[in-house]
Amino acid sequence: MHWTTRVGVLLCGGLPAAAVAGADSGPGGGNGPGHGQPTTIYRDVVIIGGGASGSYSAVRLREDFNVSVVLVEQDERLGGHVNTFTDPSTGRSFDAGVQNWIDLPGSGVRQFFTRLGVATQPNVRSVLDQVYVDFTTGRKLPNYTPPPNNLRVEALQRYVTAAEQFLPILEPGWWTFPPPSQIPSDLFLPFRDFVKKYNLTAGVPGIFATTGFGMHDMMGGLTLWFMRSFNVNIARVLLGTESSFVPVSRRNQEIYDNILTLLGPSDVLLSSTVVSAQRSASKKGGVTLQVRNSKTGKTTKIVAKKILFTPVPSDQNMAPFDLDKEEKKTLSTFDYSASFVGVISHPSLPLNASILNTPSAAQPANWPAAVPESPYNTRFENYPNSTYFRVIAVGDQTLTEKKAKKLITDALGKMIKAGTLPKTKPAEDAKFHLFMPHGLVSAYASEKALKGGFIQKLQSLQGPKNTWYTGASWGVHLTTNLWVFTDTVLPKLVASL
Repeated sequence: MHWTTRVGVLLCGGLPAAAVAGADSGPGGGNGPGHGQPTTIYRDVVIIGGGASGSYSAVRLREDFNVSVVLVEQDERLGGHVNTFTDPSTGRSFDAGVQNWIDLPGSGVRQFFTRLGVATQPNVRSVLDQVYVDFTTGRKLPNYTPPPNNLRVEALQRYVTAAEQFLPILEPGWWTFPPPSQIPSDLFLPFRDFVKKYNLTAGVPGIFATTGFGMHDMMGGLTLWFMRSFNVNIARVLLGTESSFVPVSRRNQEIYDNILTLLGPSDVLLSSTVVSAQRSASKKGGVTLQVRNSKTGKTTKIVAKKILFTPVPSDQNMAPFDLDKEEKKTLSTFDYSASFVGVISHPSLPLNASILNTPSAAQPANWPAAVPESPYNTRFENYPNSTYFRVIAVGDQTLTEKKAKKLITDALGKMIKAGTLPKTKPAEDAKFHLFMPHGLVSAYASEKALKGGFIQKLQSLQGPKNTWYTGASWGVHLTTNLWVFTDTVLPKLVASL
């Protein structure tokens, strides 16, 4: 089992801004040149966000529940955190974001791909040379020994055993989460203490390399939130007891392109943002949204019975939605990490290798110290048979694109200066072929908030003001798990129509 390449199933569930859309036609007139009035369209449900959760919801609601929908997406494409780069000269695709899908037993995820016309195959992870470098100095670690495979496997097995006891209250969502006085004490442990308690030290480097980099403070954060990013299923994939798959095309964007084709232009509004929203407290009042196309400047009025909101419920994302005092207070309790993913090239970077950011303190075998301090660039990971490398920058919610790029070029420059890499061109000459914000990710709240009933307050927002929620802030941060969670939300939403 190879632990550090092609394993990660990244966080999904919507892009960072709350708005999304494009020009549409429907009852109420046109929105083309010469039309002074905005188009008005009528739907049962307006879905905000075309990432993993929003795109999946649109297909399920329209095709399986016979509910009319319009999907509003800020980007020019659907798919959220997939982030596929296609080499213009060869046509070969490279996925910087989502790497694969877990084939959850009984989830129907494979059938969903088949239904969308996407052929799949088992995910085969690439074996690359592992190079351990402290990115703060640029020097290779001469005395570091990664955990041997047998110890990593044993640690993961212990993690699965420990984590399985919490599945009934953590998955697929918060529906059965206990009141504050009954929350298991293990979930309040900083993850580093959970690691000590269950002897998981040999698993830490592999866990970090898989999905741990979605959290800017993996070791210091509460175990409750850690289990939202690295859950039992991803551990089972690493153990080989569950499987994962990818499209035969090796282009993960494919399924979302097919969803866009299936839904059609009348039910998907791309390149747009929600400008304002009115949400009635009465079921009959429904919701009314004004949506602006960022390319044309034209507006579309959407009249619907319900909203399904899928991006992170940050202050910025929720600003147009006319929140009341209690909604604002509850949703603003969340804090976030931030991340950026990219595809770069630079002649100094070694082919067939993955350069892993590993603090010097991890030597010789201090494995819990193998997680860098925030902010950081996780790695330079070569895509086999190419000159492209995958990079991931992570920090707290103040991390900007400029700072993220600097983390990457600084690490590259330090390795060149230290002689770890050959001096060919300046680090600043690194070419960013793709660099995409995952925005605010890995939502979390404090122990104090949890003991004050935060989860119960969060759940109380499901349904009132004709608004329902899904996405990574409400479920496990893996695409298949998000789809399973969404399948618990949609029947409740439909029943409320």
